[in-house]
Parts: sequence; C-alpha cells; structure tokens
Amino acid sequence: MAEGKTKAATDFCIGWASDTSNAHFGDWMKALDEVTAINQKQFDLAVREGRGALTTRVPAAVATLLLTAGFTALGLRRRLAEFG
Repeated sequence: MAEGKTKAATDFCIGWASDTSNAHFGDWMKALDEVTAINQKQFDLAVREGRGALTTRVPAAVATLLLTAGFTALGLRRRLAEFG
C-alpha cells in the first residue's frame, strides 16, 4: 500500500507547501506562540500584583515583628533580672 510513495513521503516531510508537515508544524508553532504570549501576559500581571501586595504588607509585618520582640523583651526583663 505504501510502496512507491517514498518521494511523496519525503516531499511531505521536508516541504514547505501548505499541505506539508513543515507547514502544519509552522501553524502549530504560531498557535503555541499565541498561547505562550497569553500566559506570559497573565504571569507578568500576577507578578506586578504580588509585588504590589508585598509593598503594603511587608512594613506591617516588620512593625508587628518588632513590637512582638519588644513586648517579649519587656516581659522577660523581670525574669532575667532574677539571674543577674
């Protein structure tokens, strides 16, 4: 059934006409690039939003940490004085 079709198979595999494998691959790559661009755009947006959230939350977290450390030191001061 496939005998004698070597030239047709070769032309299909290495040709650039619209009905050949390279043309189909080119169409697939174009579609893949479009999907990748959509994903990249959403990724970039998510990164910007995440960085925006960090700029507002990090100072509050640092302040909370410092207050906790200060209150802990005040609470332990009497106990530590017993050993001094």
